[in-house]
Amino acid sequence: MTALRAALAAFILAACLCPAAVVAASGRPGLTPQDVVALDWQIGAPAIAGRAAWGVGAAAWRSGSDLVAEAARYVGSGKFTALPGAWCADAVSFWLRATGHTPLANRMAASALAYGPHVANPRPGDLVVMRTRRGAAGHVGIVARVNSDGSIEIVSGNWNRRVARSVILRRSVTAFVRGW
Repeated sequence: MTALRAALAAFILAACLCPAAVVAASGRPGLTPQDVVALDWQIGAPAIAGRAAWGVGAAAWRSGSDLVAEAARYVGSGKFTALPGAWCADAVSFWLRATGHTPLANRMAASALAYGPHVANPRPGDLVVMRTRRGAAGHVGIVARVNSDGSIEIVSGNWNRRVARSVILRRSVTAFVRGW
């Protein structure tokens, strides 16, 4: 398994540094940054699919996959804001701003409820507002994937004091919000 991870990581790096090498290696001229993000998720390597490496303008990168890729770059890191207190909404605002979106209205997870329309069927990049012991809107993150069993894979800040990927059940979700 380690050899497979190393091979995939090398493939992803080659894809970022020289997209033409992907065509030669894979025979897939249509490989996209989203494919690279999907491969990254499978092997758990740092997200390295950068905008410049793909030669794609910022306007074309306003998608849910871009938001997931930006958040995934921070997985494993601790609090990266200088602001006091809880920071899940700060992290989401940071990632939104970094991908050309408007940040949340304030530092509260509940502010994500007003960010855009609520949706029943989430897609990668949608915001997810979750119930915690603090209430119906105690935590906010970004949907990374919807699993076939209905569980949701998310990336969020301040999950055990780190940016983390985690799997949550729909029953813990207050709302999915589409803002992109």
